[in-house]
Amino acid sequence: MADQDLSLRVLNLGTIPYAEAFDLQKKLVEDVACGVSANTLLVCQHPAVITYGRRRGRAHILVSEEEIIRRGVELYQTDRGGDVTYHGPGQAVFYPIFDLKKLGQDLHHYMRMLEEAIVTPLREHFGLNAYRREGLTGVWVGPYKVGFIGIAVKKWVAYHGMSLNVGVDPASFSLIRPCGLDVKVASINDFFSDEVRLETICDMIVEQMAHVFQLEATGGSRQW
Repeated sequence: MADQDLSLRVLNLGTIPYAEAFDLQKKLVEDVACGVSANTLLVCQHPAVITYGRRRGRAHILVSEEEIIRRGVELYQTDRGGDVTYHGPGQAVFYPIFDLKKLGQDLHHYMRMLEEAIVTPLREHFGLNAYRREGLTGVWVGPYKVGFIGIAVKKWVAYHGMSLNVGVDPASFSLIRPCGLDVKVASINDFFSDEVRLETICDMIVEQMAHVFQLEATGGSRQW
């Protein structure tokens, strides 16, 4: 059995409401902080939801709450950093609940490692020119933002995490100014004639997460 300090427990939650995933993260933060649980990576999709961080509020939501509800989208204030973002079908979401005391107490470096876990698979497996932008958080392909990152830290345990658009309806992002920026947003499937399966990309990113953080991934899979 792998040393718990070096193991990465992967839980594939399938499609799960945002609030349920958030509650699970909060429980796991306490478990990881107390040493009851190993570093854990939640992998999931969410039904359509707009979330906004604790500092920026709703300033970059472009439509009324009534219009959001009319479109069947949930609105949720969370406790992560960052600005407003959208989660929904066709988007892969990753929540690493990681003990940063054992991975280096450097939040800037941690964010760059999360970006790397997306950039490398997109470049090496799909030939996309995925990259970071200096001074900004996230992942771009050409002029389009495809990956989004927002974290929180409690007791030096990181939670929340990152999302990658694989086959998201682009109209969903018209409701907001993503991350408070005037950016063009795209999905991975926009660059290919054949559909890239969400679970394929999820498996690649989980593998890269284990590699980047030098952890040994364990855990079963679940159908999407």
